[in-house]
Amino acid sequence: MYNKDEILTYEIIQERKKEQERLIAEGKMQRPQLVDDVFTEEDWKIFNDGLTFEELWNKVEKKLDMK
Repeated sequence: MYNKDEILTYEIIQERKKEQERLIAEGKMQRPQLVDDVFTEEDWKIFNDGLTFEELWNKVEKKLDMK
């Protein structure tokens, strides 16, 4: 169970992911589903291809009107 005061480290997240995969394999849990209508075409491109740091920073600057 997740304790909201717990600091999640990569190790803890990795263990939780393994547990999730085990539960899915045993049929005790379904794999979380992505909802198609939430992502725009650009969002899907970023999701599928990744995002460089420069692209990410440009988006942050644009949202914060830093330029």
